[in-house]
Amino acid sequence: MTPEQLKARIEMLSEGTEAQVMDLTGTLDHYQAVVVSPAFQGKLMIEQHKMVFGLVQSEMSSGEIHALTLKTFTPEQYKARIGG
Repeated sequence: MTPEQLKARIEMLSEGTEAQVMDLTGTLDHYQAVVVSPAFQGKLMIEQHKMVFGLVQSEMSSGEIHALTLKTFTPEQYKARIGG
């Protein structure tokens, strides 16, 4: 799975979801993603991560994606984080 494919999959979470995906090793199986989504509103961080992992469960199970590090934010949290 390419970073672009992973980004597109994550952005299927809900309307308004935006993801930034980095391939950490160049091997197309270790990723870091920053995900901003209104779907995270009112959810605990663990719930947010489970929502994202649910989108790539088959790739994680098959080993196509070996590692996925997540940072998840609501749009309001992300704006506050970047000072916007």
